[in-house]
Amino acid sequence: MRNKFSLAVLIVLWQCFISCAAVFASVRVKDINIPSNLATIKETFELPGVSSGSDRIIIHVQDAHCNYEAQKNLAGVLENLIKNYNLKLVLVEGGSGDVSLSFLRGYGDAKTRAEIADKYLQAGKISGEEYLDIVSDYDLELYGIDDEDLYDKHLASFWKIDAIKPEGLKHLETVMSVAAKLKPFMLSDESRRLEQQISNYETKSLSLADYCRFLKEQAEKKGISLQNHSSLADFSETARLENTLDFQKVETERNAFIKELANQTDETGVKNLIQKTEEFKNQKMTQQEYYSFLKTIAERKIDMTAAYSSLNDYITYLNISKNINAQKLLKDVSAVEGALRSALLKSDEQKKLAEIDRMVRILMKFFNLEVTPEDYAYFKDNKDKFTDSYWMAFLTECCARYNVAMNVEASSVVDENLAFLEEFYKLGVAREDAFIKNLAGKMEESGENIAVLITGGFHTPGVTRMLKEKGYSYIVATPVITKEGDSSVYFAVLREQGIVTTEGSYTTDTDE
Repeated sequence: MRNKFSLAVLIVLWQCFISCAAVFASVRVKDINIPSNLATIKETFELPGVSSGSDRIIIHVQDAHCNYEAQKNLAGVLENLIKNYNLKLVLVEGGSGDVSLSFLRGYGDAKTRAEIADKYLQAGKISGEEYLDIVSDYDLELYGIDDEDLYDKHLASFWKIDAIKPEGLKHLETVMSVAAKLKPFMLSDESRRLEQQISNYETKSLSLADYCRFLKEQAEKKGISLQNHSSLADFSETARLENTLDFQKVETERNAFIKELANQTDETGVKNLIQKTEEFKNQKMTQQEYYSFLKTIAERKIDMTAAYSSLNDYITYLNISKNINAQKLLKDVSAVEGALRSALLKSDEQKKLAEIDRMVRILMKFFNLEVTPEDYAYFKDNKDKFTDSYWMAFLTECCARYNVAMNVEASSVVDENLAFLEEFYKLGVAREDAFIKNLAGKMEESGENIAVLITGGFHTPGVTRMLKEKGYSYIVATPVITKEGDSSVYFAVLREQGIVTTEGSYTTDTDE
C-alpha cells in the first residue's frame, strides 16, 4: 500500500534539494562543504573532544602560483565560504600585516574593476584572494602572516638559484641523457618501463590516478602486498569508479530511489528522512554521511545493486574516498616505487644507475622549485651522494664497458651550489613557524574561529603538523586545475623586483 505521507515527503525533499540555506552558526570541520568543481579536499582533521562553537578551523588552500584557472577557482572557494560559513579572515604568505586591496573598490564600478582585475590575474600580478577583494563588496580581511626577515632571506636564496639555474639544468639534462643511453644495456624491459613511468609521472605527462593504477598492477604482478599501502589501493579504485560513473544517471537514480524509499517507510522513518535531507542541504552532513544514511535505511527494503547500480557505485566511491589521506597516499606511492625497484633491480650496478637517475631528477626539481617533502626527505638521507663526482666515475666506467658515447663532462655547478639549493628549502620550513605564530595571534585578535590559510603546497606537511599541535582543526584543499599553467609567468613575476601591492606586503611568494 502506498504510504499516505509520500506526496508531502516528496514536496519537502524537493524543496530541500533546490534550496540551500546559508549557515552562519558555529560550524565543525564535518559541516564544511566545498564544491568539487572549485577544489578538491585532500585532508581533514578534527580536533578530538571539541564541541560545536569551540572548534578553531583553518581551511588550508594549497596555492598554485600564477595559474589563472586555479586562482579563479580559489576566488570561488572563498566566495562559497563567505556566503555559507561567514568567512571574514584570509591569511596569506608572502606578506605581513594588512594586505587587503578593498581600497581599490572606490576607483571604478563593479564591471570595470572586474575587467581590470582579470587582466592582472591572468598576468600573475595578483592572486585569487586579491582578485575577489577587488571585484566584490564582501567584508573580507587579507592578512599577511610571513616573517619579513625570513622572507627576504628566502627571496635572496631564490636569486642565487635563479642565477645558476640555466647551467645547472643543462648539466643535469646531459647526465640524464647518458643514463638513458645506458638503460637498454643495464636494465630489463620491466625495469625500464618502471623508470619511464616514474619519469612520466614526475614530469606530469602521467596523471596520479594512472600512475597509481600502474603501480598497483605491477605490485600485484610481482606479488607485492598492498595491505600496508591501503591509500594507494583505495585511490586506484576511486579513480576506476570515477571513470565509469555516469553522474547524470546517478542523479536520476537518486531521485527515483528517494521516491521509492519514501513510499516504503513508516511515519517515523519519513520524519527522519526529511530531517537528514534538510541537514544535508544545509551542509550539516557530508555527501558521504548522507548517502550512507540512505543506503543503511534502504538495506532491508530495496536491492540497490539491482535497480540502482550507479547510485550504489557512487556511494561506494564516496565511502572509499573519505578514507584517503593525501600525505599517506604520496608515502604509499613512494613505498611501492621502492618495493618495485627492489624486486626488479637485481645487481648493484642496476641499483646505482636507477639511484643516479632519481637523484638527477630531484636536483632538477630543486632548480625548478618543484621539490616535494618526499623528495627533500630523500635528499637529506642521501646528501653525500648528491655530487657530480659520485656519478661521473660510475657513468664513465659503464659507458666504456657498453661502448656508449660519453658526452658529458664533469661540472662543479652542482657540488659548489648544493648548499644554496638546500638553504632555499630550509628557509621555507623556517617560515612555517612564523606562519603558525602569526596565524594564532591574528585569530585571537580578530575573535574569528574560522579562517582560510593560503600557502604553497610544500608547506602543507609542516603547517598541518603544527596546527594539530596548537589545537586547530583543519581542511586541506587544492583548487581544481584542468589545464597546466605556464611556469614562465611565475618566474617572470618573481624577477620583477620592487613590486609592492599594498603597504605591508613586500613581494610575491617564492615557493611552490
